[in-house]
Amino acid sequence: MLIDFLKAFFLVDRAQLNRYNKSTFQQSALRILITLTLLVFLGVELNSLFIATDKDSELFLTINSLSLTLLFALLFFCKKYTQASSLLFLANLAVIGLLLVTLSNDSHAAKYGLISLYSLPLMARLLFSFRFSFLLSVANLGSFYLIVTDSRSLELTGSVDVVPAFTSFYFQVLTFVTLNFALPLAVSRIMFTLEQNATHLESLYRRLNRNHSLYEEIFEHTGTPTLLCNKYGKVLKVNQPARKLLSLSQQDKIENSKIQSWLVPLNQKTERYFWQSNAVECTLKKDANVYIEVHRATLTNHGHYMLHLQNISHLKALKQELEHSQETNSRLVHFDALTRLPNFQNFCNQVNQRIKQEKTHYTGAMFIIRISQFKLLNKQYGKDNANRIILNFSKTLQSKLSDQTIICRLRGVKFACFLPLGQAYLIQRNLSALIKSVLPEQIRMDGNALNIDYQVGIAYYQNDDQSAEELLEHCEMALEYSNNADKYSYYDHQLENKLVEEHKLGLQLGDAIKRNEIILWLQPQVSPNGQICSFEALARWQKEDGNFVSPFVFINIAEKLGLLPVLAENLLRSLIPTLSEWHDEHIHTPVAFNLAGQELMNDAFFALLMSLAADHPWLSGMLELEITETSPVMTNPLIHKRLKALHQYGFVIAIDDFGTGQATMGQLIDIPATVLKIDRRFVAPLPDDQRHLDIVKSTIQLARSLNMKVIAEGIETREQANLLIALGCHTLQGYYYAKPAPMSDWTNNNHEKAKELRMVY
Repeated sequence: MLIDFLKAFFLVDRAQLNRYNKSTFQQSALRILITLTLLVFLGVELNSLFIATDKDSELFLTINSLSLTLLFALLFFCKKYTQASSLLFLANLAVIGLLLVTLSNDSHAAKYGLISLYSLPLMARLLFSFRFSFLLSVANLGSFYLIVTDSRSLELTGSVDVVPAFTSFYFQVLTFVTLNFALPLAVSRIMFTLEQNATHLESLYRRLNRNHSLYEEIFEHTGTPTLLCNKYGKVLKVNQPARKLLSLSQQDKIENSKIQSWLVPLNQKTERYFWQSNAVECTLKKDANVYIEVHRATLTNHGHYMLHLQNISHLKALKQELEHSQETNSRLVHFDALTRLPNFQNFCNQVNQRIKQEKTHYTGAMFIIRISQFKLLNKQYGKDNANRIILNFSKTLQSKLSDQTIICRLRGVKFACFLPLGQAYLIQRNLSALIKSVLPEQIRMDGNALNIDYQVGIAYYQNDDQSAEELLEHCEMALEYSNNADKYSYYDHQLENKLVEEHKLGLQLGDAIKRNEIILWLQPQVSPNGQICSFEALARWQKEDGNFVSPFVFINIAEKLGLLPVLAENLLRSLIPTLSEWHDEHIHTPVAFNLAGQELMNDAFFALLMSLAADHPWLSGMLELEITETSPVMTNPLIHKRLKALHQYGFVIAIDDFGTGQATMGQLIDIPATVLKIDRRFVAPLPDDQRHLDIVKSTIQLARSLNMKVIAEGIETREQANLLIALGCHTLQGYYYAKPAPMSDWTNNNHEKAKELRMVY
């Protein structure tokens, strides 16, 4: 009991030592110093009661008694007034030392006072800072000087008539340096190291606590039922989803129990240490009808196991039901395993049989439904939940369609339906409304509503010669032409021919690009005074039979096939030599080069542009880049980043076909464009159409507010030209001024026509 009391009083028990606290340390040191000093003073006081004192010792005893009283008071108040008690304690020792050294003739008392003075720096370092301790050490130089110059200094050493005077002096120096400087500095060094270590440990402790709290939060809110156990199956920690899955109440103590107490593996071979398997199916010990799949993740640094639990009761039940049905009914091989809808072959057989049985006037429709963006749902919710979405969709579809409808799951997220039609639904608008009414806009899963979007390809059954397989092919063709704007696409024969022609043309286009058969033509762009100030480079493809393929057709095909970057690279390389010669001839007329956006997304083409700009510093002044605003990639952040890089290289950026595509006001600010081209569809109705006139006016005002140059294209009459000049267009382009012509027309005879018709500097 006494030892525990002393530990608590001097603040050296385990609770105080386990945490670093500077004020606690100083309070503990103060109590120890006061107590020990008090014991010394008390011993002197008791000794004076039994030993007669002479007159020289009376002063010492008087000082001792007063100090004893003060020390008792300090010991009482040191807990509440630690700093003040520390100062009074040091002041007491200083006063005692000075009085005994200066006034007492007793050599022992003088020694007593000298020790008090010399111990001040060390005590100050324990109770205060190093700076205060050092100041006391310097102040003790006065005490040292007083001692070594006083005649009693020899007596203090006890060496009168025994030790030579110089020996006494060096002993004084050694004592002074050791007590005043060496010990305080050594203790300061130790305390500094301890303080640094304590601070570092405290920082590590805080970080450890933060990390522990973070890991606790991640573990608890991971969303997946998870428990942590050691290699022997002892449960160390369980998050709330796992408690809910295991049907545990707050009173159930699962920690420190065995995992076998809660889960039972289905496979008896893995019953022992089943938690060490990568994946194992178990049942709840409380409820054998609840199936849980356990997935193991090894924590190699600690030898523990993180077990992820998944309730597979519904899938288990479905699997058991399907297995049982397969054993009892062989016809199930003709149905989809998940939705139990007819598969492709069974569906075709049923549709063909239905067609043969009906009369000649029978009409119907086949349509394929594809769930859009299902890969995102699959990635977001997992394969099992994705299967549940498909299952819920199929059930909803069956409930909303009539019994006469034949439904199947083709594959993945594609469903096919064949339904008989009344006369009203032969109108496509009515049939689209019917299909839309049966498709659920939302699917509920775990209490949450998921928005579902679709694309639908539709084909009518029109004659007796058609089969289910042919109708499905027609639906697939129609599905290829569905998009976000037109989700319900109908098959027609022209569509089929168009797909075939596009396929053939795509093969020819690939060969034409390889053979550099697609060349550049130039169309002049003029200033309001009619002088040619720049050109637009236009791609032209003339086939072997002499016919030209429309740029709108082959550019669209190239974009679908991903051939635009290669085509643009070929055309750009063919343009550079001409621009180089014009630069050498001081023909300063820039050429605008069209980019659909797909080219800038291509790393190789962008690298080519940057290298050409680096190799030809003049190129940015001769080559303007027109970005087609109808391109969907206009909104891609990478396009904005690369356009800004090209703008920094000095290229002029123009937005082509403005007002017809993807650009917004915000993108106009983000894209460093300095030129705005008004599309020909806004120019063609001028000057008679007031609505188009207002649009053109507002576009020019917008460009002016953004300090952008305006180019109007598609000008075919003098009235249109005069109107656009009056509205403030900087540059004009169209058949009224000049049609596109092969680039060779401008470069023949040493660029004679170019020099004649354009400004030469």
